[in-house]
Amino acid sequence: MRNFLARELRSRARGRYDVPQESELADGKRPDLCFHGNGFDAPVPAELKLAERWTGPKLVERLENQLCGEYLRDPRSRRGLFVLVHNGTEKAWTVADGSRVDFDGLVEMLTARWRLEQIAFRWNHMDA
Repeated sequence: MRNFLARELRSRARGRYDVPQESELADGKRPDLCFHGNGFDAPVPAELKLAERWTGPKLVERLENQLCGEYLRDPRSRRGLFVLVHNGTEKAWTVADGSRVDFDGLVEMLTARWRLEQIAFRWNHMDA
């Protein structure tokens, strides 16, 4: 899936960005994909997850610790992508409150968690 996505993104870049796979960030971390734009020095890491292979809590943990905690530590990286791929099979994920959600519910839950992470990040870096 990573190869397919990288190839599709590159074919549409029109010279505006490059998307190397597993390129190394300044701290040695390797996101699945990382956008490097022409004309600015701010890598945008992208982490790809196949939704059926993960539980709801583990996806939240990867969002918080892998994307936010590791890949976005580089002060130049202010944006990141958490890409979920769903193969369309019927599946439900258990989320933090114990309820079961479909894929749309999973995306909504992760989006809400991302927003909380961004608020916490801004709050913790107000003095910086």
